[in-house]
Amino acid sequence: MQANDAKLTELITAPSRSMVEDNAPNAPAASGFDLVVEAVAGSALGNSAAPYTLTLSAIDLTAVSQPWPEQILHQAFDTASHWILSGAGPDYECTQTFPITVPGGPGGPLAGHTLQYVASLVSTGGQIVSIIQSGPFVLV
Repeated sequence: MQANDAKLTELITAPSRSMVEDNAPNAPAASGFDLVVEAVAGSALGNSAAPYTLTLSAIDLTAVSQPWPEQILHQAFDTASHWILSGAGPDYECTQTFPITVPGGPGGPLAGHTLQYVASLVSTGGQIVSIIQSGPFVLV
């Protein structure tokens, strides 16, 4: 990775307190699930404290709508935002888990709907931009 670059590398839905991707993350009948975001940053950027915005947006592919408001997180390339030096080299890695509550819970109005997440990382000034999408998933 270039020293001054960053990239979102994985975006998955998983059952709560799991890191294993699941395309029905709130089954069987859980009120929520986890969204796991992974990213990498180059050696100069990863601990620079440079600010960026991480935006997480859910899209209801069944109803073609946004089922809940996006999360807009103001973060920085530092340990407070979970950036750590990679064990494999000079780059930095970041893994963050976000608990998601399903509106109406299991069997609620979104049961049976197919959704997908989109995440974007945009640095202040827009010099670093990365976008990733999760695989589609179904709520129960």
